[in-house]
Amino acid sequence: MKLYTEDQNVNVHGDFETSDFAIGDIAFIVDMFADKVYSHKERAIIRELSCNAHDSHVMAGTTDVPFNVHLPTQLEPFFSIRDFGTGLSDDEVRNIFAGIGISTKRDSNEVIGCFGIGSLSPYSMTDSFTVKSYIDGVCRTYTCYRDEERKPVVALLTELATDEANGLEVSLSVEGKWYEFSEEAQNVFRFWEGTVPQINDKSVMEAIEETREEYAFRGDDFGLTAGWGSMYALMGNIAYKIPDELDEFNTKGYLKFDLGELSFDTARENLAMDDKTKKAIKDKFQEVKDKLAVEAGQQIAELDTPFKQAVLANRLRQGNLGKHIKANLEQYDLPEPTKEFTYFQRSWSSTDKATSKRVPVGDNIQYYRHKDRMQTRIKEYLKGFRKLTMVILSDEQIKECLIDEDVLLDLEDLPKVVRQSYATAGSTVKTFVFDRNHSGWTNKDYFDETELTIDGDEIVYIEINRWEPQGANGVYYCNSDVRRVLSRLEKCGIDAPKVIALKSAFLKTKQFEKGNFIDLADYVKRELAARSPKTYYDYNVRQFGVFKQMHKHMQQQDISDMIELVESHSNSEVADWLSSLNQDREVADMEKDTMIQDMMDEFFVKYEMLTFLSDWEMTHTDEEYQTKIANYIGGTIRENAKTTEN
Repeated sequence: MKLYTEDQNVNVHGDFETSDFAIGDIAFIVDMFADKVYSHKERAIIRELSCNAHDSHVMAGTTDVPFNVHLPTQLEPFFSIRDFGTGLSDDEVRNIFAGIGISTKRDSNEVIGCFGIGSLSPYSMTDSFTVKSYIDGVCRTYTCYRDEERKPVVALLTELATDEANGLEVSLSVEGKWYEFSEEAQNVFRFWEGTVPQINDKSVMEAIEETREEYAFRGDDFGLTAGWGSMYALMGNIAYKIPDELDEFNTKGYLKFDLGELSFDTARENLAMDDKTKKAIKDKFQEVKDKLAVEAGQQIAELDTPFKQAVLANRLRQGNLGKHIKANLEQYDLPEPTKEFTYFQRSWSSTDKATSKRVPVGDNIQYYRHKDRMQTRIKEYLKGFRKLTMVILSDEQIKECLIDEDVLLDLEDLPKVVRQSYATAGSTVKTFVFDRNHSGWTNKDYFDETELTIDGDEIVYIEINRWEPQGANGVYYCNSDVRRVLSRLEKCGIDAPKVIALKSAFLKTKQFEKGNFIDLADYVKRELAARSPKTYYDYNVRQFGVFKQMHKHMQQQDISDMIELVESHSNSEVADWLSSLNQDREVADMEKDTMIQDMMDEFFVKYEMLTFLSDWEMTHTDEEYQTKIANYIGGTIRENAKTTEN
């Protein structure tokens, strides 16, 4: 990408002794760019290496071929990107991965890269990573690492013949970071265009596609939703948040810019607010505003049925989005039937039956052809949803309201109402098992029907009513909590049990009394107590987060010792969980150790400049403000220490 620069005319008169600019400590420079530049390290690694892969495909003319992204899993805890672009020669690998500021892309706006530091991004999380270059029938494997002086080194490991396509593969070990990489992959690829990646995690691919579908109104250079939110500037597959003072929509959406139109910081995380960038953003907002109404009319007109037109028109006039589209979208409303129709509406925990002549369109609405004696099935079906409207129409009303046949559902397909049966010990009971890996969207989707044998073995259960867990037990409150509890048990080294869901009525039977049942909450407490450490560190967690942020700039031994203590066995996942449960009731006999909090309190006394910050400011502000406070204090203390030493 071509960088925006202004020509400078400098007139020099006389004979002066001059010196060229020089860089001294390459290790320090690499530390600065790799460790200090990126605020979100996982996101930076995915973004920078993906941009390099995209650029390589552009230069090779293979933009129709996806590059491969491997996100870490528990069995394969590594991240890698394999592109099918040009590949790199031996000299290019050594120059790019052991140098800084080396870029071949500053003369073209066809590619994204420009700074020549993206290849160093893996160093933000590891001291070594692997590079494989496939070029002209040869595969060279390199290890890139930082030596004892922290300087980047590239070492050739193997050079073998290959029949694989040209390209580059960069991989690094990121054990324990599978969740972070999955989340950040969604952040990076939600706006991605052109060379679309192939990701090994299907759930991430599906989440990315769902995010794309949120933008109900799209043009060549914009995408908007009906909800409130932030606007992003999209340039070269990278989304930059538009500052609030320049956001003229206050709607969740994006504006597209050509490569080189905007300036951005070195980390490619934020826009650089120079005059050129501000003007480009302002002009783009005005350009999009001028064509919203025309674009809306064209997109609606392209749809082939009145029903589809009504659905899109309804989306476009919803929420904040409708304020910006100056067009008569009500003209696309569906016609009213001669007689009122019946509809059932579920909202949170209640179901209402009503009649109307105005046919609703939009999200969470289903349309059914009328059948008699289906009300019991309808109400039972609705219990599995937090929000849903079921519109029941006769054949005549379907024609009058111009409802598309392909959206009509059959009431006969609704599940029949099944009464849960109970049995004596030694027999089986039809019940439900909790599915932590479910792929549906309703509470009911968390549960699969099963037959439970009551034979004296311990059975871990949760009580459910209308597909929701019951009781405030301090461990779980809703279905998503149950899923998190099972995952957290595994983090503690405890087997996640099979969880049976029992309806409230069964808990009042003799069969339940005779069975060997244990509530999931009690199971968690029992297993944690069995692994309880003798002591745990009690300290203000958010305040400690500020101290960790300050430590990045201070590098003081006393703070290093504190951090090491917190991350020790005494404050393991088991201890953290137990300490939170013990706030309500005694689960395990652990002694509270306030040493960490005492050290933080002493730190306040040691550095008087901290006294202007109240405890509220240190622990209750948002993360961005905390970071600014910590960075300022850490840097100031470090500079003061240097001055004292000198």
